[in-house]
Amino acid sequence: MVAGTLPSSPSIPKFSPSPSSETLKGAFKHLNLAFFSSTAKSLRALKTTRGRGSALGAQMASETALKTPFLLDFETSVFKKDAISLANRDEFIVRGGRDLFKLLPDAFNGINQIGVIGWGSQGPAQAQNLRDSLAEAKSDIVVKVGLRKGSRSFAEARAAGFTEENGTLGDIYETISGSDLVLLLISDAAQADNYEKIFSCMKPNSILGLSHGFLLGHLQSIGLDFPKNIGVIAVCPKGMGPSVRRLYVQGKEINGAGINSSFAVHQDVDGRATNVALGWSVALGSPFTFATTLEQEYKSDIFGERGECFPTPIILY
Repeated sequence: MVAGTLPSSPSIPKFSPSPSSETLKGAFKHLNLAFFSSTAKSLRALKTTRGRGSALGAQMASETALKTPFLLDFETSVFKKDAISLANRDEFIVRGGRDLFKLLPDAFNGINQIGVIGWGSQGPAQAQNLRDSLAEAKSDIVVKVGLRKGSRSFAEARAAGFTEENGTLGDIYETISGSDLVLLLISDAAQADNYEKIFSCMKPNSILGLSHGFLLGHLQSIGLDFPKNIGVIAVCPKGMGPSVRRLYVQGKEINGAGINSSFAVHQDVDGRATNVALGWSVALGSPFTFATTLEQEYKSDIFGERGECFPTPIILY
């Protein structure tokens, strides 16, 4: 959690249910901007003692700083890359659509099984979208859902068409060990608690896929990194899981309208990572896919969710 320091005196005035604009202006005068500053000294003292005593929150917040924007370019041998001009600089994107599903077998070259780990917000949507897109592409790639033993989500996954009988549903670690692309869509806390076993189960030259960069920040905070014998990529839909699925289904008649995604290649061990990441995004139904880095993703998430969304109730209180 990102925390900040609010002055003890004067205190923030309490507002009436319908505050005047002058009252709101007065409230802002009493806010210590260190609350929003990622370099505030108070953040350096923040500690998260969960598990191995990670200081993740403090490190992620205190290391964030404004930097000169740099060009995020990429090369793909499968999809068409387009340049668009934003704020007098070029950005590069890949436009999605169901007409591109035929390219998925090439994008997923060397992948026989995609393991979708978790059945929370993103898991159901991504597993179903990937399965349906690959089926439309007439691909033999298996999309298998991996869940912890005894999970109540087994029933929901079966209802969505994933079953033990057809080899598309199983134990989390068996699924990881048998997959060439592992999409780790479990909670941040579960990732922090289980990353060692997850890494140990992954095949050499397999690819780890993330939809949030938290795990990188956690590893950095304890002086560790991803194993060097696996690829690490991210595809981050800019919406909640149910919307990712709903818009994918709605978009069947208009060439795959859905939710835009960012993608990142953090570690590429064999030259396949960019094509795989873009294929993953296209298969989810992303109309536009744009580049970022895994570090930028989790830091912007911290700022956007903690620095903007979280303080809003305080300001309006």
